[in-house]
Amino acid sequence: MNKITLFLVAFLMTSLAFCQTYSTGEIVLLDDGELYYSAQIDVTSTLVTLTLDGPDNRFLGLGFGTSSMIAGDDVVIYDGTSISDRYFGFPGQPDGSDASGIEPSVDANQNWTITSNTLDGEQRTIVATRALDTGETNDYVFSTSDTSIELVWSFGFSYTIGYHGENKGITMQSFTLGDEEVSQASQEFTISPNPATTKLNIRLPQGQQNAVVNVYDVLGKRVYSKELNSLTASIDVSKWNTGVYLVKVSANNFTQTRRFVKQ
Repeated sequence: MNKITLFLVAFLMTSLAFCQTYSTGEIVLLDDGELYYSAQIDVTSTLVTLTLDGPDNRFLGLGFGTSSMIAGDDVVIYDGTSISDRYFGFPGQPDGSDASGIEPSVDANQNWTITSNTLDGEQRTIVATRALDTGETNDYVFSTSDTSIELVWSFGFSYTIGYHGENKGITMQSFTLGDEEVSQASQEFTISPNPATTKLNIRLPQGQQNAVVNVYDVLGKRVYSKELNSLTASIDVSKWNTGVYLVKVSANNFTQTRRFVKQ
């Protein structure tokens, strides 16, 4: 193998490694039929991209690499205007003891930058970026490999950062090397609750705001049809007969079907 070929191979391998993206995919943190909150983390060799999709008119919070509000652990909060880089606890509590109930402290340096802030009905989507490793004590260092991350999340009753009640949770998610399967998963629509008695909520994938939904009963009869012009929609199913239905959503670049049970 000559020097030119070796150079090209090395260049391609370096370019491939540089372009690789590890992603959690969309993590549904809460979907109770009324409120929807999700997060997604995408990591390259130099950059972290965070997407938060949650109810508007209230703060959205996400903590990295932790299973509780442990003092010193990294957290970000969107407060209706900006996304702030914070950490749980306060300087007098550096030993890792419980920091529950204490408003996360603001970092001296703000490393997250909002690149997109969109509102669709009552749902807000925030996209922000940050360096992979900021070199600062309280900032979580993201990994560029097949690994997992612990996350804590919460959202408030308003933009005022304070007690969030039961609007909180803990989860663990794996990073997967970005590929066609991950991209396809991000293009799937969701329905909730399922089963349901009164209302069926449909949520389209990000970037897909024009679609047609058709619902069929087990005999193949169409019982519902409507054009969707937003990411979310609700269908009144209270008068439908109990049983199994097929929910079919069609758009320019996909057609998908979900099984729905009416109780």
